[in-house]
Formats: sequence, C-alpha cells, structure tokens
Amino acid sequence: MNKYSPLDKKDQLLYNAETSQDSCGVGFITHKQSKQTHDLLNKSHQALCTIPHRGGMSAEGIGDGAGVNIDLSLKFFRKVTAKQDLQLGQFGVANFFFPEDHSHFDSAAHDLVVSHLKKHGLPIIKWRDIPVDNSVLNQASINAQLPIKQVIFGRPDALAKSASHDEFEYYIQDVLLSIEEEGYTRHELDGFYPLSMSSRTQVYKGRLNSGEVIPYFTDLYDKDHEINTLFFHTRFSTNTAPATMMAQPFRYMAHNGELNTDKKNRLSEQAIARQHGKNLVFPIGQSDSSRLDQTLSRRIHEDKLDIVTAILAMMPPAWENDTTLSADVKAMLEYFSLYEEKNDGPAALIFNDGIRVGARLDRLGLRPLRSVETTDYLAVMSEAGQIDFPSADILKRGRIEAGGMIYFDHSTGEAYNSYQVMERLAKETDYHALLKARAIHLDELETVTLAEIDNQHSFNIDQQHTAYSLNQESFKFLLDPMLSTGLEKISAMGYGITPNSLSSAEGGMSRYFSQRFAQVTNPPL
Repeated sequence: MNKYSPLDKKDQLLYNAETSQDSCGVGFITHKQSKQTHDLLNKSHQALCTIPHRGGMSAEGIGDGAGVNIDLSLKFFRKVTAKQDLQLGQFGVANFFFPEDHSHFDSAAHDLVVSHLKKHGLPIIKWRDIPVDNSVLNQASINAQLPIKQVIFGRPDALAKSASHDEFEYYIQDVLLSIEEEGYTRHELDGFYPLSMSSRTQVYKGRLNSGEVIPYFTDLYDKDHEINTLFFHTRFSTNTAPATMMAQPFRYMAHNGELNTDKKNRLSEQAIARQHGKNLVFPIGQSDSSRLDQTLSRRIHEDKLDIVTAILAMMPPAWENDTTLSADVKAMLEYFSLYEEKNDGPAALIFNDGIRVGARLDRLGLRPLRSVETTDYLAVMSEAGQIDFPSADILKRGRIEAGGMIYFDHSTGEAYNSYQVMERLAKETDYHALLKARAIHLDELETVTLAEIDNQHSFNIDQQHTAYSLNQESFKFLLDPMLSTGLEKISAMGYGITPNSLSSAEGGMSRYFSQRFAQVTNPPL
C-alpha cells in the first residue's frame, strides 16, 4: 500500500477522499517563436519561487505538492539517448510513479509497462531513473518523495511512416489507457501511476514546495534541457491531507480551485459509459482536478476535439443573457450544453497539448489569473510580477475575467482571446443546423393533461406542504417572490434544517440530505 496515497486513509473513520479540495498557484510561460531555450526554465524557477504562500507545507517542511509540465527537449533527449538523429514526433516519453514497495513490486510494474509497449509495437529506446538532488530537501521531505521511472520509446512499425504527429499521439494514448486499465485494477500495484505519456510533453512532480521543483529534478537544471513551454502548479491543501498522487500538474492541465459539480459529472460520465457498454477506470482516491484532466483527455482522443474546443465546451461562459455574443456563438454554446456537463468552480485552468497552451477562468471568476506579454514570451499566472521581465520588453499586461480565456497556438504563432476563439469556432460548424436537428424544447412536446391521483391517504393542506418539504420559509423567501415576479429568487447559500425525526414540521429524509457543500474558500456570492 502506498503510504503517500489517499488509500492509507481508509481506516481513519470519517475520512473521505472525494471531499478533497485545495487552493493553489498556477501559471504558464511560452516562447512566442516556439524556440526551445533553457532561459525559459530559469524564468519558470523565478515564478515558482515567488509564490511559496500559494503552496501548503507541513510542520516538517514537506510541501503539499508541486510540479511542472514541459515540452520534450530535443537537445536533452539526444544527449540522454546518445541518438543524434532523434527528431521530435519520432519518439515519446513516459514517466511513472512505481509502487512504494520497490523490492517486491518494481519488477511487476516494469514488466507491465514493457508488456504493453511490446504488445503495441513501441520500441524501447531507454529506461532511466529520473535523477534528483536530495541536498535541496530536508530528510522528512526526502522520505516523502516517490521516485519517477522514465521510459523513452520510438514510433511503432504498425504506424505508417506518413502518419502525422497527431496520429502518433493518439496511438500513444491508446497504449496509456491499456496500461492504466491493468495497473489501476491490480492490488499489488497500488501506488502505480503514469504521470505522463506523450510524444509532446512530460510531467515532473512530487511532494515538493514550489521553489524546490527545478533544483530537485536535476534534468531541469541541465543546461542542455531547452524547452519552449512550461506550465506549473503548487498545491495548498485546504481541507485534506496532502498526497503525492494529488500533486499537479496533470497531463493536459493544472487547476486552482474546486469543482463543485464534480460528483454530478462523475455520475454522468459513468452513465454515458454504461450506455456504450464500457466502464471508466479511475485511480483510487482521484481528486476532482484529476478527474477533469481525464475527462479532457477523452474529449481530445475519443471525441477528436482540439483542446481549446474541449475546454470551452466543458467550462462555458455565462452566455444565455450576454448581448455581446453573436447568434452563431450562442448557437454553438447552446449546442455544447446539450451533451457536455458543466464544470463549475471556482476554477482557474492552465491547459496545454504541446501545441496550444492557455488559461481559462470559469464563469464564477473567483480565482486570479494575470497575463503579461513581452517581445518573446506570453505568460499567465496566479499573480502579477512573478517573473521580472525587463520593462522595455513588455508589450501589455492584463487579467482574465470570469468566463474568459487566452491561449497561444504554436502552429500559427498567434495569441487569441476568448471572443476570437468563440467566433472562430462558431464559424467552423453550422451549429444552427445541429441545434435544429437535436434540441428538444418544452413547447414542442405534446400537452399532458393533469389527472387527480388516487391516493388511499388523504392529506389536509398543511400535511401536503410537509410531505413536499414546504414550510413558511419556502413560501416567504422562495415561492411568493417567484409567483409575484416570475423570476427565481436569489437567496443565501447558508442552509440549516432540523432532521425530520426530530420535527413534525419537516418533510422526507431526502430534504435533510439534499445539500452537499463543496465551497471551502469561496467568498459570499
């Protein structure tokens, strides 16, 4: 059993990993000319060192978790593999946490990965242990870390030489899913976790403080490690025990905040999977952020959406009453609402697929995201001034507003804001026609006549109110204002009720258990 995973909490009575939320620091920096440079890692280290207050730390100095997601460095991997003919798009990299009981189960995890790589024809170029510098940590932090195993592999023969980089990436994700399906369901492999597996990006993370990440992983300190994009995350656990498996970033995103729709979204995804005769396999103790990353991965690889479209559909703006949006954009967002469960926060997202890197703020807008663009770089982070760019190089500063987005596309060399994104996407597909074909409105349904329900019990009006969980508060603050204005009443989030076993004025037990508060750090709305 992995003592750094939520699995070890199962005997702690009321502990429930599903109630975990945290408040963190996130950000990205990317080179606008797509140039791989070590200077970007230096600047990222500066950004990470300026936000220790956004990461939690135990009394022993162990960080709640921090890490980075970076593009694959061609110069670095040519040196590591001793293959000077190595080219981007012709190889991939997978990083893993292996089970904690290394003496017994390292070989089992190693054999699992090798068997799936061979099964899918991915030639192994090199296995390596990610080197670390323990001198930057204290002894307690050293004991809390999990070693990362890395395998570098080539293109399979089964994939045509003319196959695109995207096709190679889809192929790799299929292999990753097969590894996860077996790895997550074998008890002896508890703690086995693929951090990343891609031909474009890789993840380094652990139970670290933000300023320790780059010095600890000596790969990142190597002068030959040159990259063009990095996004980071540092975790502050507000109401849950820190765990290595919950450290971020994930494969496609990093998330600051809480997803208050997470439970509903999980149930919906399982229902959709059962409709297709499938079952979703998640790592045990998975956080809301990790679930969102896996949902995003499915949208990209199964639904074949680009990452920007997927993010927009999964986390839409408040569009219904926005008069600034065109009819095409509203049709697109309404169409997304037919099949995509919303992921409401508060949530600030950083996302990256190796081509497009950006930031998204959910429609509540309760997490900070500040942007700065220079002649060479675009950066978005939780706080302004995390990187000390020369003032002469700065082109503009800004912030992302509620429901807003900014991203940089390395395939075009351009940055886009949320309105540009929505207008472009809305013109790519005829969403008006899709809506007409698939949307069903209430006024289109046949009229249903009301008939008196035969009930052997007869209730007076007061008993009917109790049975349907209506009381004086329901009428005074909710129903009466709705009847008089025709609008839903806005009321306080606070909610107090007596268990019906202690009061004859309350309705069914379901009313007592109707609330599930996930808000931990929210201010009053």
